[in-house]
Amino acid sequence: MERIISDVLRPLGATRNYMGYRQTVVAIRLTIEDETRLHRITKDIYSVVAEECNCPVLTVERNIRTLILKGWRTNKKYMCEMAGFPLEAPPSASQFIDFVAAYIQRNYLCDTISKD
Repeated sequence: MERIISDVLRPLGATRNYMGYRQTVVAIRLTIEDETRLHRITKDIYSVVAEECNCPVLTVERNIRTLILKGWRTNKKYMCEMAGFPLEAPPSASQFIDFVAAYIQRNYLCDTISKD
């Protein structure tokens, strides 16, 4: 799963040298596993990401936003494609996590599920 997420993030210029890279990958993975986590994103995603990545919870959202801004500057068109609608400004961290998870589910996981 994490390889798929990495492949989807790469066209945004998201590389492993960004602090928020690993945190973003984990946040998206958690959302794919259970999308209801988005309802309580601070507790059910950011706190879990902080624990898994061994970092303060207060830095998780900021680091994800930094990665989003890099993606916005690098490939806005691709980000809009993933969102499925035009974006006038960079999305919030929770919006980004949500639409990237949905993009992966639509484009990568449907094929896997239908083959089973």
